[in-house]
Order: sequence, then C-alpha cells, then structure tokens
Amino acid sequence: MAADASTPLMRQYNAVKEQVSGALLMFRLGDFYELFFEDAVTAARELEITLTSRNKEKGMAIPMCGVPYHAAEGYIARLIQKGYRVAICDQMEAPGPGKKLVKREITRIVTPGTATDAHLLRSHENNYLAAVARSGSRAGLAHVDVSTGEFRVTEIEASEIPAAIEHLGARPILDLDMRLGEGTGAAIAMSVIEAALALFSEMATFAGAGVSSRVPD
Repeated sequence: MAADASTPLMRQYNAVKEQVSGALLMFRLGDFYELFFEDAVTAARELEITLTSRNKEKGMAIPMCGVPYHAAEGYIARLIQKGYRVAICDQMEAPGPGKKLVKREITRIVTPGTATDAHLLRSHENNYLAAVARSGSRAGLAHVDVSTGEFRVTEIEASEIPAAIEHLGARPILDLDMRLGEGTGAAIAMSVIEAALALFSEMATFAGAGVSSRVPD
C-alpha cells in the first residue's frame, strides 16, 4: 500500500486501512465508495464491476473500483454473502472551499455473522455466529443468530466440532483453546462459558486476547 503514499488522500486511506486490515475497505469519496489495491481487485471480481486504476500517468498505477454510495448496501450484501468482512469509511465533514482533505472515519464493520439489516440477509437462512472453546477431548459450542436473538450453548466431543459447524452453517468462527486440563469438570464447564462469553465480548471486532476468527480443525 505504500504506492502513492505521498498524496494526502492515500496517506489517509493507508492509515484507515491499517485499522481494518482483515476487511475490504469501502472508502467514501464524494458520491462513491472506492476500494483500492487488493481490495479493489477482489471486489471487482466478486461484484463483477469494472476494475480501473489511478495515477497511471505517474507510472504507479493503483487498482481501484467503486460503487455509488446510494446503492452501496446491495453491494455490501453481495460481499458478506460471499464470506467477506466489509469496513465502511465515511466522510465526517462536508467538503468546502479551501479544504483539500475531509475527515474520514470507520463508521461500521459488517461481517457475515453480525449482519442484522434485513437487506443484508437471506430471508430463508439463519445468520449464525459461533464460538468454540476446547478443553482436551471435550468442547463448548455456542452460537447466536444476531438477527433474531436465538442463542444456544452446548457441550460436545471436540471431534464433533467440524460437523456441528457445518450443520449450523455458522460464520465467522471464534476458536479458543482453553488448555485447562483434559476431562476435568471445571475445564469442561469453563469451555462452555468461555464460548458463550466470546460471542458477546468479541462479536463486533473478533479482536481479543487468545481469540482468532478461524474455522476449527
């Protein structure tokens, strides 16, 4: 992302992108949300929109693509339905005379598991977010549908986790390794509790100590 970092706009973009490196960043520029670099390549492919570039005349072409801001929700829905996280960066002040760069901030992050708006969801599908906490051969599994409020927690064999996740169709997955000792009652109970707590404490950002968003092995 260092290309074209000498311009104020791209320095601002790079700074914002560092905050959401694991998401596709939709960066508001006037009447469009623009995506740059690898995000642009991915979005253009998945959304089947035109991939262009900026600064070609300077010999440092930067891939870019964009969607109209008033139609952005439809494009966001298509991306999260394909499993992508999408970060929205909006203009926080109006452009004005003599103002070369407006303030921009991340206003929301949409993920397949945390989407709640009706237009972002498939009406015939649950939208489960799941957490797994392992303790030796046993595991706690918690899942929640944030669009309906359905929440369940259970204890199963660790070897059954992949099949359970596939049955739920849950995404993303928070996977915690408890390392409290195999087979102890306290460890098993704690694994269930930790799985449940992870859904509430990490639902928005998936950025907590010892937590990673990955499908269990």
